[in-house]
Amino acid sequence: MKLFPDTQTRRRFMKRALPVLLSIAWAPMIALVVTAVVGTPLAALVGWQATLWVSGLLTLLVITLIMRFFSATGKKIRGEEGVTGK
Repeated sequence: MKLFPDTQTRRRFMKRALPVLLSIAWAPMIALVVTAVVGTPLAALVGWQATLWVSGLLTLLVITLIMRFFSATGKKIRGEEGVTGK
């Protein structure tokens, strides 16, 4: 049994799922960079619990911005609807 019966199904899956998979794969690396840049000075000021929360929120923000950037770039390159399907 094949995972994708035809090429159109595979294209639709890749158009919507690939950016999500890439964001999940890049999340630990982005979190390390955010924690290294923001974490040390912030931990000295407010403690490690608040530093983890702020680092986590900044990581989610950066991932969201990168996904939007890739979606907008994909729309310009392909000339069709982007990841969100709007």
